Amino acid sequence: MMLFNRDRDRPWKFGLTTILFLILAFYVKAQNAYVAFLDSSIVDVIQKNQPGWKTLMYQGITTLMEPKLIIVWTFILAFLLWGFKFKIPALWCLATLAGGDVLAAVVKNVVQRARPTAHLAADNGYSFPSGHVFGTFLLIAMIWLILVPMIATPWRAWLVRIILIVWLILLMISRVYLNAHYPTDTIGAVLLAYLWVQAAQGLYIRLAPVMKHWPLLTHSEI
Repeated sequence: MMLFNRDRDRPWKFGLTTILFLILAFYVKAQNAYVAFLDSSIVDVIQKNQPGWKTLMYQGITTLMEPKLIIVWTFILAFLLWGFKFKIPALWCLATLAGGDVLAAVVKNVVQRARPTAHLAADNGYSFPSGHVFGTFLLIAMIWLILVPMIATPWRAWLVRIILIVWLILLMISRVYLNAHYPTDTIGAVLLAYLWVQAAQGLYIRLAPVMKHWPLLTHSEI
């Protein structure tokens, strides 16, 4: 049985998410007043109280999910999948991250949104979309789509899903809390990553049966 099933709703999911992302990206690039108001309102709530423990927590979360470390975590996941005969899914993970990083970099250079004025020196480059959130969403999607279905106990599978969602939300908050991004940068990253995952799943369904016939991948699960 193939890892991903054909989803009749995938074109709609992809299309709707693409439209929402393009609208958001357009208004962000145009420096729309409503976007600025939304960002400032959310920032005020998130940064209202800044006790030391909260700062340390968010710094820890954002450090663990740095783009360079996302590459490391993805390679570890791919290595484990390869070892357990999920060779094609392992390659899919690597290709999804690599292609996604290129896509995110292109979008950053098209929108060219400056970071918040009080951002740390380590957070350089353009702000939209958030690279931390984008990469983390892709990694979570890989775990969600490949590993979670392998959990036999339903409540444990749901527990893992809840943990993954909470972790993503905490990361999104941390990027705003630490002045690394505007809230709409993190929202845009989620939208872009989701539409990219939909596209990557569609490509997997088309290419995996073909790759199964390659000598190195003959015994791979798909």
